[in-house]
Amino acid sequence: MNCDQAREMIPLYAARALPEEDGAALIEHVVGCGVCQGELVETMRLTHELRKAFAQFPGPPKGAWLSVAARTLGAPLLRVGVGSEIAGLTLDVGATKTGVPIMGTLSILGREVPVLRI
Repeated sequence: MNCDQAREMIPLYAARALPEEDGAALIEHVVGCGVCQGELVETMRLTHELRKAFAQFPGPPKGAWLSVAARTLGAPLLRVGVGSEIAGLTLDVGATKTGVPIMGTLSILGREVPVLRI
């Protein structure tokens, strides 16, 4: 491994997102390279400080996401459609004050027929 490859892997290693075998190769390189060793130490320190800082922020209050969804007043959150001009199926996920409904509509020759509502 060369220093350029090591520098690409260091942030992934610090984020605990590097596969074990790549991590072993990185450590093997870092043991013999003072420059990369310093970069790894500094990246690990910064990662630790960022995690510590973000841990101090309070999370959203309980039910915040449902409240946000309720404020959309039935606005669609997601729409997936499959088909052609002749026939198709559409699934909608929306948000209302009472929940998150899932609706399915079958369309045949331009006429829509509701087939699912959860």
